[in-house]
Amino acid sequence: MKRNPANSLVLLLIGALLGAGLIASLSAAQEHRSPTGYAFWSKADGNIKIAYLIGYIDAEQFYRHGMDKGAKPLCAEAGKAWIEDFDQKIPMPNNMTVSQVSQGLDEFYKDWKNQSVDIYFAQQIVRLKIVGRPQQEIDEAIRRARAAANE
Repeated sequence: MKRNPANSLVLLLIGALLGAGLIASLSAAQEHRSPTGYAFWSKADGNIKIAYLIGYIDAEQFYRHGMDKGAKPLCAEAGKAWIEDFDQKIPMPNNMTVSQVSQGLDEFYKDWKNQSVDIYFAQQIVRLKIVGRPQQEIDEAIRRARAAANE
């Protein structure tokens, strides 16, 4: 079966236009970043906060399990040290409740100086408080989170 070169050219041009339109729309979509810090947390009701935290904690537990069971046994000493440092800096206490984290985030964001801090860093700080780390370590984590937010 012979194909008409004009039809092939038209189909090629249509594909190119659709592809260019898709790329342009993706670029425009990437310019908008949904709020994940105080802007999100302050507008969310209790159910959304709990759902967010359950999803986040569930995903993080899956990640940690993969690191501990999959990656850590295969790592050299430097990799194992990195995983230990990660567990030290970002604790995942077994006795932590979603309600504790939610209340801790509410309390953290009450301070206007913390309202530019991303929720990822805010959760780390709340967890440091839950596990009972020294106030000096918590203050340093807050300072680093504020500095990262203002970069």
